[in-house]
Amino acid sequence: MLEQIDYKTIFHYFEEISKVPRGSYHNEKISDYLVQFAKERGIAYRQEECGNVIFRKPASADCRSGKTVMMQGHMDMVCVCEDDSHDFETEGLNLQIHGDWLEAEKTTLGGDDGIALAYILAVFADDTLTHPALEAVITVDEEVGMEGASVLDASDLKADYLINIDNEEEGVLLVSCAGGASVDVFLEGTLEKQKGTPVEVCLSGLCGGHSGTEIAKHPANASILMGRLLQGVQEEIYLQTITGGDKDNVITGKTSATILCTGDVSALCDRLQQRKEQLCQEFVAAEPNLSIEIVSGEKKEMEVFSNAFTKQLLDYLNLTITGVQVMSAQVPGMVESSLNLGIVKTELGKIHLAYSVRSQKETYKDHMISQIKALVSHIFVGETKAEVVVRGEYPAWDYKEDSVLREVMTSCYEKRFEESPCVEGIHAGLECGILLQKLPNLDIVSMGPEIQDIHTVKEKLSISSAKRNYDYLLDVLAALAELV
Repeated sequence: MLEQIDYKTIFHYFEEISKVPRGSYHNEKISDYLVQFAKERGIAYRQEECGNVIFRKPASADCRSGKTVMMQGHMDMVCVCEDDSHDFETEGLNLQIHGDWLEAEKTTLGGDDGIALAYILAVFADDTLTHPALEAVITVDEEVGMEGASVLDASDLKADYLINIDNEEEGVLLVSCAGGASVDVFLEGTLEKQKGTPVEVCLSGLCGGHSGTEIAKHPANASILMGRLLQGVQEEIYLQTITGGDKDNVITGKTSATILCTGDVSALCDRLQQRKEQLCQEFVAAEPNLSIEIVSGEKKEMEVFSNAFTKQLLDYLNLTITGVQVMSAQVPGMVESSLNLGIVKTELGKIHLAYSVRSQKETYKDHMISQIKALVSHIFVGETKAEVVVRGEYPAWDYKEDSVLREVMTSCYEKRFEESPCVEGIHAGLECGILLQKLPNLDIVSMGPEIQDIHTVKEKLSISSAKRNYDYLLDVLAALAELV
């Protein structure tokens, strides 16, 4: 399908990998595809047990430099679709072209970070390019805590320079990133049988988005709004289930709950309707597509959480910290510290909440985690059992004062585009910090073409930007080959 826009094979490879299921924790097929690519072309490779794939290619014959350049990205993608319309474990993506934009039908596109794979495969397949010795590190499970990078065996890697291709803003060179962690809260409340009228509440249509790059826009969180919606009627209801989000690093755009009303269900629905109208009015500008559906059923007996636990959970949703916490005092307009409640779900009569915590400062990251722990211990008392688990911690990537790679990439950008790039840090986690821990002498810059609305079904990749930035990448490799 993409033959009409293919450019130096990058869209050929993007289409090929889009046929391969590659959601986080389901990397086997795409990892094997990468290995097969290397085998067919005689490229030296190593496939790790977890699925990470490493390529190596000698310097081109006209290279003067003795340095090694690593190109790096991740093979997994965030899988989001409309109304469960897609099976990401068995189906590839249905790509579509709308003007200058490449999209996927009713799903995320996986441009984050499929474009890195496309660039890497195109470079390694092309023997006409001028470049230094190359390494490619393609990791698994970046989107669920950078697990592939964390277990990467870097003992045989020789790179002096690392070009990370996990940046979705054209014209921006990233030179630092936030550190972070995932925090799980597991709750076990009292279950009991009650007879009443079930009411289904669905809150949807919110913008959502990546909890690092989009959180500065202050989008609403569907699970937090559900807490606000239900708190005003908490004395009258019993919660059966609540489900919102499936990735801790995605701002929740839809949350559903089933509650049981043991009193006057008509009066309850009237009060919910009033609160619905208030919320829709509050967010008419920020979240114009906010939709709240309230549907009551037939009276019956159900197993539900106790009213005491229901009130505890709703109090928690109304008190928990989420969103931007601190703006940077050093970089105007950049978020320094934030956290996102990305998952709220019922599992076998228990509640699981999950946060993505980010900060440029390790101490404030620890402070936010402590706040979560303190609130959990304060609210969930009595018969409620609560556990907080911190996982997937990753380090920040600090700014390097003297960077040859930054100078080269800035110079190449200015020559090609006749303007200076924006050189900045990002309030999101990149694998650069983990790789820098493993290879402390690395000189790192992150780049990439324009990709918008990542981690949502609106995700789209600029075709012209992908072409421009691939040529820019080739300029950088050629310039690095001249360094002696």
